[in-house]
Order: sequence, then structure tokens, then C-alpha cells
Amino acid sequence: MKYLKRTIIFFIFFILIHIEIFANEPEICSPSAILINSNTGEVLYEKNSNSLMFPASTTKILTAIIAIEHCSLDTKIKASENAITSIKKGYTNANIQVDEELSLEDLLYALLLSSANEAANVIAEYIGGTIENFANMMTSKAIELSCFNTHFTNANGIHDDNHFTTASDLAKIARYCMQNKTFRKIICTKEYTLPSTPQYPENDRILRNTNSLMSEQSAYYYPYVIAGKTGFTTQAKNCLVAVSQKDGLELISVVLHAEATEDGRSARYLDTINLLEYGNTNYAIPPQPEIQENTSINESSEEFQNENKKNIHFSLFIYILLILLLIRILFFIISKIINHFKKENMF
Repeated sequence: MKYLKRTIIFFIFFILIHIEIFANEPEICSPSAILINSNTGEVLYEKNSNSLMFPASTTKILTAIIAIEHCSLDTKIKASENAITSIKKGYTNANIQVDEELSLEDLLYALLLSSANEAANVIAEYIGGTIENFANMMTSKAIELSCFNTHFTNANGIHDDNHFTTASDLAKIARYCMQNKTFRKIICTKEYTLPSTPQYPENDRILRNTNSLMSEQSAYYYPYVIAGKTGFTTQAKNCLVAVSQKDGLELISVVLHAEATEDGRSARYLDTINLLEYGNTNYAIPPQPEIQENTSINESSEEFQNENKKNIHFSLFIYILLILLLIRILFFIISKIINHFKKENMF
């Protein structure tokens, strides 16, 4: 029995040494999620990130970047009857009228801020000729970005069994999109008003960003979030792509198929906050050392490097001691077990 106790103590000691690695991992309720470093693309956390999921309106980030790459912002586009009337009642829209002409820029604000489904159709028909052709362009663009588990059948994310992606692919798409200045400017905007036109003479079409993380009035407000795209359908449930920026570290998170928590709160927002907090806490960019006045750059750099070497050597020394200690304990336990079995004439 005493050998069993010693074995248990050894494993507890071993686990305690490594427990810090896992202690800070975020608690994520959603079935699929990912967190990446926007600058490098490095995956910082993932949960079933390659599982096929329905993306709902997060689809629209790919619609937007294709439009930006194919047309100038001042291009005037007329809304066809099909683009408007094919959107079923109850789906999000920006009250765009049949035959109304708006600039691509206006349509992009409607698309990315208020998630207007008819705006996606208007863009798709103009650039692709048909919505189906534009969807093929979207899938091709996804493959170009190494998103091999993505297949889109429309420009807005309205449910279709063959319209799917993964959290990993969406993160790659979002990272690519955020490198475009025009896309970045639009999706980071909190509010925009569509201009009046002959078909709609009023000036009351105020578009507000649907991402509650960006609203100071929201219970889910997270001050470091600068952009994001929400999505919801009955099949996809709640989806969210979010971008945060803190102390030079830009993060992209994706949460898919989220539901409400047991106390009725939004899991997509809580999960996103947990992911971003995890990234900002564990992967913060260390501050750069300040160069003292009257000190040459070479001298300061050399001191900094020497200090780093000392720290590295000390850390290495500690790790070697721990490893040797573990090996010693392991051999001690093994030898005791062998001696015990010898006394019992079991060898």
C-alpha cells in the first residue's frame, strides 16, 4: 500500500508542475471555436475548429471582400426585383427598394453593419451576373485562401444544407479581409446612414453594427473589440467573428453554433470575451525596453541581450534540475517496487 501512495504522490507532483499550462484555458460552451493571432495567423486556441458548420451571416465577410476587389466604391448598382423580393419576410434587411441605385460603398455598409440580406443579393447579381455564379466565386476565393472545407451557395448565409464552412476557415477569411483597408474601415464602423434616393426619399435608414461587443450600452461590451460580424439562422444558431486589438496584439475569434447559457445569457458573446481575454492574458506583446539617454544603441542592445541570456540560462538550469529530480524519483519508485517483488519471490 505504501508503494501505491508513493506512486500517487509522484504523479500529483508531476501534474502540479504542468498544471499551469492548462489552468488558463478558456471555458467555451459553443461546440466550435477558434482564436488566432491576426498578425501571424498562429492558432492560440481551438475547439473542433475543423468541424463543418453552418455560418449564417458571417458569410457576408467573404461577400464584402470579393466586392471590394472587383469594383470601385463609387460604382452605382441598381437593385433588381429578384434581389429584393427573394428575401423572405422576417429576414434582416436595410429597406432597399426595387430599382433603387446605391453606391457599392453604401451597400457594403448595409451588408456588414446591419447584415442586410438584400444588399448581399444586389452585390452578388451585379458582380457575378447571378447569385449562383457569385457563390461559385466565393467558394473559389475560399480555396485560394486555403479554406478547403468551405462551400457557399449564396452571398448572405441564408440556410442551405450545402452552404457550410469551419471556424478555422472563417478565421483565415477574416484575417485576409482585415488586411484590406477598405474592408477594415467599414466593418469597424458603428453607425452609418444610407442616403435618400428617388425610390426612398427619407433619410432615416440608420445602420447600426449588430456586434454587441462594440456597443457601450450593451451588457456584453468589450472595449478592445474593434470589428465583428454576427450571424443567426435556426440551423446555424448564433455565430460570431470578432476582432480585438490591445497593446499591439490583434486577435481574431470565431464562435459557431452557440446557444444561450443556463441563465439565459448569450454564449456567443461570453465565449468570445473568454477567448479574447485568454489571448490578451497569455499572448500579450511584451513592452520594448526603453533606450536611456546618452547611451549608445549598441551598448543598450548588448546589455539587453546579456540580460536575456542570463534569464534563459537560469530557466534552463531550473528545468534541468526538475527533470533530474523527476528521473531520480521515478528510479527510486521502480527500485522499491522491484525489491518488494523480490522479497515476495515474485521474480
